[in-house]
Amino acid sequence: MNGNKLGLRPYLIVVSLAFACVSAQAASETDMRNAKKLYERLTGVKVNSSKPELKKVADLLAEGKKLEAARYVTTLPDFLNVQVKNLALRLSNKDESVKVGFSDFAALIVGVVRDNKDFRDILTADYFYELNGVTNQDDLRTRHYNQSHFVPAETTYMDLTKALVHKPRQQMVVSSVDTPYNQKDKSYPLMTLANNPEPAGVLSTRTFAERALGGGTNRRAVEFSLKQFLCVSMAEAADSSASDQYVGRDVERFPAGDYNKYLTSCKSCHSVMDGMRGAFAKMDYANFTNSGATGVYSVMHGDFFKDNDIAAAYNKYLADVVNPTTASIIPDLETNQENSIWYKTRYDYLIMRGQTAVNAKNTLDAALIQIRDPKIVTSLIAEYRVKKAAALADFRTNRNDATYRTNYVKTCLDHLGNTAITAEVQEQRFLQCNLDSKKDMSVLYAYYGESMAAKGVSQADIDKLQGKLVNRNRQTNNNYIRPYLEAKEQLKLYPRNVFDSDTGVATKMNKGSYAYGFVVKSDSFVNNATLGSKATFFGWRGPNKDGGNGPKDFGRMLADSRRFSQCMAKRVYEGVCMKKLESTQYTTLVRLGDRFEALNYNLKGLYQEIALDPVCGLIKDGE
Repeated sequence: MNGNKLGLRPYLIVVSLAFACVSAQAASETDMRNAKKLYERLTGVKVNSSKPELKKVADLLAEGKKLEAARYVTTLPDFLNVQVKNLALRLSNKDESVKVGFSDFAALIVGVVRDNKDFRDILTADYFYELNGVTNQDDLRTRHYNQSHFVPAETTYMDLTKALVHKPRQQMVVSSVDTPYNQKDKSYPLMTLANNPEPAGVLSTRTFAERALGGGTNRRAVEFSLKQFLCVSMAEAADSSASDQYVGRDVERFPAGDYNKYLTSCKSCHSVMDGMRGAFAKMDYANFTNSGATGVYSVMHGDFFKDNDIAAAYNKYLADVVNPTTASIIPDLETNQENSIWYKTRYDYLIMRGQTAVNAKNTLDAALIQIRDPKIVTSLIAEYRVKKAAALADFRTNRNDATYRTNYVKTCLDHLGNTAITAEVQEQRFLQCNLDSKKDMSVLYAYYGESMAAKGVSQADIDKLQGKLVNRNRQTNNNYIRPYLEAKEQLKLYPRNVFDSDTGVATKMNKGSYAYGFVVKSDSFVNNATLGSKATFFGWRGPNKDGGNGPKDFGRMLADSRRFSQCMAKRVYEGVCMKKLESTQYTTLVRLGDRFEALNYNLKGLYQEIALDPVCGLIKDGE
């Protein structure tokens, strides 16, 4: 008995191995080809057949586990770093180009896909994504004043599956210190932030504001949103039967004097666009000021501006810092020149910032050459009185002559007839007045040039010194105060006040003069693309299908529509299948859009299923 049992063991082992080999069928050449095709289409990356990951994909295909194979590919870095990132980049600009920088807009989309979130969040979320492990990681200006924080995603080919970090609560800028130093160089925060009162996914990012809210009257935000998220042009959304009640004051009702032209060419688009643009009424791509114009911009909201008392804070900054500094520093600069507090403070600052002594001096002297030195004027007046006494006597004699009063300024010549002051003071005041009034046509200007030429001074130096005498190219006081305050670390940036103080609506929303045009007084909006066939075309659904308030409700209106699902399905189809989804394939569009919704708006899942869909033709049945 024992011998028989021992004899059966090898037989059982052989049989077990045979079954194992059958169940784990080896991948064929066809499986490898399909694995390569599936990988390349899902990731957007061309790969060599020897790439290790392809073996696993091929094995899954050999076992008939196509969906598992697709799911595996979407877990690999190439899927997110190329395919999804390219989708995000296309969505971020109206030209739908991938040749734009990675941004807060694109990061949010990539993050939503990576984390398997409801893709509708891209239009409604109160969170954002940033990169981990980049230079100046803690400097918030690299997100809010520019997008340099996101540049390494492209330049260093960061793996977004690991580098993206989810952050709760979108924020906006209250104020910041205007300094070239990085945050790591300072022990105090350079930027003050507060929560955005109307977060709406990508619609409240700086990138969206830059590309859709800069200038204009925020109609571009509507056109951009319909095109990018619903795949609908403004011409397709237009409806000539819709009410023009909300058309703004800046739209000409009688173009070329013809009201019918307005009815046939303008009304249909503006009825829809102007009804919706109210959602962005309180938003702007705002310029920031440090008491003068700057090239700094960020997204801003009227309620945020009001709730954080930014106007009052800026006025206090002017009253407490800028104005008193100007009152003391500018006269000292004009009087003491290179010995002024301004000059010494700026010199020390430039040296601390790494400039050589020679370069620092040249930088400051370039500013001084625009500012008149009062000691030079006093010296010139004294010298002119001695050497040009005859000319002064002639001015005194002819001070009432009409030609003289025109050429040398009546009010200046009148000083020469003022008997309440001495002859010396009369002449001093005349020459000073004439210099201030006539500048490079003044008698002192001409005399200064002649005297320097007689001493052999070069013409280039004569031009510079004459320019200094008349404040040629002198900038405004603010342009001298700002670099001084920067050196003192007292220069601050605040968003400009471009909002109505009562309603919070951006003033640009009510541009125009047509008396009966709609006046925007809130961020409420209406959906005028709901009549007749438009309702079916868009498939409006949800609580905001007829309108709402602010960008979040607007984003929800778009995201809840069937058109949003179909648009995303179309974009995924064309990205994976590498062919257009034609208008004749409407039933396919509807089916894929419905599938997206059945997947709970999981875009990663949509990529997987479309790659395997027969209409894509990527892997044919039987292969």
